[in-house]
Amino acid sequence: MNLFFDTNILLDVALRREPHFAASEAILTDAIANNACFISWHTVSNLSYILGKLEGRENAHLFIRNITSVCRIAPVGHDDLEVAFCHDQGDFEDAMQIASALACGAELIVTRDPAGFSKSPIPLTNP
Repeated sequence: MNLFFDTNILLDVALRREPHFAASEAILTDAIANNACFISWHTVSNLSYILGKLEGRENAHLFIRNITSVCRIAPVGHDDLEVAFCHDQGDFEDAMQIASALACGAELIVTRDPAGFSKSPIPLTNP
């Protein structure tokens, strides 16, 4: 089963955010072990920005290199932007996540932000 990971799950793991770390790490580890882990291209820039501010650029890039060595980037293109517009409910970044999840054929979106994905045709799961 292909799982698409929202940025908040990766931040839980990278920053060891409690009380979410254990559950987020467990589902991410399982998806990686089953070669079923996808993330979006723009998640990488979000991680770079957020982790860079909190953990420093070198640590941010180390995490990004590690995570992208085991998770695949969803293959999106120009047409997927229109898909994102169709799923926008006020937070366009979440709509872009939905479009990315559709592009990679994800069967579940792993997120702790269900409100941002209310227009998602893909079921959600909390870690």
